[in-house]
Amino acid sequence: MSNTDAAIEAWENFCDELKKASHILRREDLELTDFDRVEGVRYLSRLARSGISTFAELSGPRHPVFRTQPDLVKMGLDNPDNYYVGASIKPSNDYRITGNRGNIHYLGFAAQNQNFSATDKITGGAGHLNASELEMDADGNFEILASQTEQPGNWLQLAPDTSQILCRQTFLDRRTEREALLHIECLTPSDPPAPLNLERFASQLTHAAKYGQGTAHWFAEWVVDMANHAAVNEFYLPPAEQHRRVGGDPNVRIYLGRWQLEEDEALVIDLEPPACEYWNFQLGNIWAESLDYSHRPVYINSGQAKTQTNGMVRLVVSATNPGVDNWMDTAGHTHGTMCVRWVLADQHPQPNTQVVALSSL
Repeated sequence: MSNTDAAIEAWENFCDELKKASHILRREDLELTDFDRVEGVRYLSRLARSGISTFAELSGPRHPVFRTQPDLVKMGLDNPDNYYVGASIKPSNDYRITGNRGNIHYLGFAAQNQNFSATDKITGGAGHLNASELEMDADGNFEILASQTEQPGNWLQLAPDTSQILCRQTFLDRRTEREALLHIECLTPSDPPAPLNLERFASQLTHAAKYGQGTAHWFAEWVVDMANHAAVNEFYLPPAEQHRRVGGDPNVRIYLGRWQLEEDEALVIDLEPPACEYWNFQLGNIWAESLDYSHRPVYINSGQAKTQTNGMVRLVVSATNPGVDNWMDTAGHTHGTMCVRWVLADQHPQPNTQVVALSSL
């Protein structure tokens, strides 16, 4: 085969693999509407961008870089208050992370095996550090060593199958907070990354396409499984080990649920926030993407919510605003997903829900 034919074949194989992700648009167990399928096509395009960014631009585990998700890529009930960055690594190497704390409300580092291009091999989180556990100087500068072998000072434990280091940063108020400045380096000496070759890049493209398929399938199954744990318009709390296995932050407990409303109905959610670092509520679509938080009130956090005199918080989810505090806009959706997060909480109280006539509010 000529070099030209091999290059064309590599691209065509990528396109053929990417097309396989469309099977989620035919799923019957998600009860998809035409609107859901339009959002599903956009969702797949976002996953394709994420896969390309994650795999096609890999510089190798000895030259890691903290990368953000491409703009508007959403999955797994992504927190609208979070700024996510991750670096691909190989756990047989040791790594140094240096940075400045900034003044972001919450900062956490996780060693994870969370490769959606090979979902059968996902084992979840290993070591974890949050800002309150870090030794840092008076200016907020810090250094973390990441390795399988314990290190003095700030140490992030890697597992034998760790594939990335993920940093979650959570804003309470984006107007006044700035994210941490971060850099990662491999401590194993090496030459600069080798020039691109077709065999390696073809493999990276295949992983990029499989990432879109794997992510779409993984979270569709996640959403379908919610019906096994709670009725529609109610919440359930997954076990802590299950939360860890899917890559969740161990400092976060998240209540999950699916919602469904008619135009003249509202979902009333009553919360009794515990002592905690942060909490939020958010709506998602049936694909478990956060809704359009840039333009609509589709989520709320502990710095924004209005609290009643008894310490309770009442949220109202509906298609139109009934003129109440803490209104959450369904943004043109008739059903979807939702969650409540408690971060570093002393307890994890169950949110109470009821569906009422919108006119009664």
